[in-house]
Amino acid sequence: MASCGLVGGCGDNGNNMATATDNMMTSTLPPITTGPSTETDPTTTDTPTTTEGTASATESSSTPTSTEGTATEGTTEPVDTTAGPTTEPETTTTTNSTMSTMGTTGDTPCQEISVTVQPVKPNTMLVLDKSGSMVLNKWDADADPNTPDVTRWYSLYAVVTQVLTDFNDKFNFGMNLFPSKSASGDYNMQACVVNDNVEVPVAELNKDAIIPVLPAQNNMTIAGGTPTARGMAAAVNHLKTLDPAIPRVVMLVTDGAANCSTTAGNLNQLFETYDDNLAPLVSDAFTVDGIPTYVIGIAIANAVSNNNQDGSPNGINPYDKLNELADAGGVPKAGNEKFYSASNAIELSDALNAIVQQAQSCVVPLDAPPAFPDETIVKIGNTEVPKIADCATESGWRYVEPMPYAAIELCGTACTDLKIAGEADVEYYCTAG
Repeated sequence: MASCGLVGGCGDNGNNMATATDNMMTSTLPPITTGPSTETDPTTTDTPTTTEGTASATESSSTPTSTEGTATEGTTEPVDTTAGPTTEPETTTTTNSTMSTMGTTGDTPCQEISVTVQPVKPNTMLVLDKSGSMVLNKWDADADPNTPDVTRWYSLYAVVTQVLTDFNDKFNFGMNLFPSKSASGDYNMQACVVNDNVEVPVAELNKDAIIPVLPAQNNMTIAGGTPTARGMAAAVNHLKTLDPAIPRVVMLVTDGAANCSTTAGNLNQLFETYDDNLAPLVSDAFTVDGIPTYVIGIAIANAVSNNNQDGSPNGINPYDKLNELADAGGVPKAGNEKFYSASNAIELSDALNAIVQQAQSCVVPLDAPPAFPDETIVKIGNTEVPKIADCATESGWRYVEPMPYAAIELCGTACTDLKIAGEADVEYYCTAG
């Protein structure tokens, strides 16, 4: 696989001044943190309320009574994309529930309530390689030799647009480019320029904000080196400003090996030496901040690069470097190939869709913590999900934290079922007294 450099030369490792290095990482979602519980005074008389579409059960008078109620349909508040993502699910609905006040042990009343809840939407940064090789190098995008080849950027633009369209309501997306759109193809620092702030900050329903910022699909003038670490640093720093209670994710796409190191002493080191700062940055994001990175590689050569002054790292295997990066990101792909490798647009689409499916959250917040946590029942459709103790080895549901029972997590096949259904039913029951 040949790639052309900043000054027009071509190398073999897919990563020149005019080439791009693309990476994509996987990882485990961090556990959600919860706030303190609010106790109610059993001596007061409160009326059950529905707030923001979420049923909230409060304790009633100390005299046991029985009240049959009808289902209260919840509401969905308008999404304010300027306010940034929140920890609450977009819609939480009380469905066909019978709310009955029952006497319990110690003469403390509670209410039986059924609510429909949705998972939190992960805050997700798309970190995209727009180096020169993304347009200088073309590929057989549709695996059909009878159709014209297209640029790698042409395919990436189409796949990113499709993912944003299909998952716009399930993720809070943001986007960053490396290098920036102001980067040049010259053999100097201007080829390594990356914006200090991300191109598009994370927000809800962000598709229409991201697509216009991308270089046009048929753009043939994008240029620059592969400052992957600089692009990742801006993305991770942005995610660190967001609520850690909501899963934070990076999806990295690149077509070559990283250069443009901030520690390079001269131009030769800047462009011809692999940037060893990248893997530690990705590893710290996962181990310290709980931010995983999924890695996708576009047309990555599994061969050691030549020692040429062509704007591409010398003497390294780009394939091995992306495998190392995927491991550092936290949850590499199973098998010997740790990153998601794409040799055409079909495989690129499959890879990004698989990652998006995996990155969907199975953490469900409970706006009304149960009065009797052991009596809670979780259902997906009409099927009851078993309560479990170990999410790593069992399929079912568990409380994210033992107190104050503000969220549950679905694990194993139950997590898969939740992603397909998009919601779960949580039923609160009382202990008879």
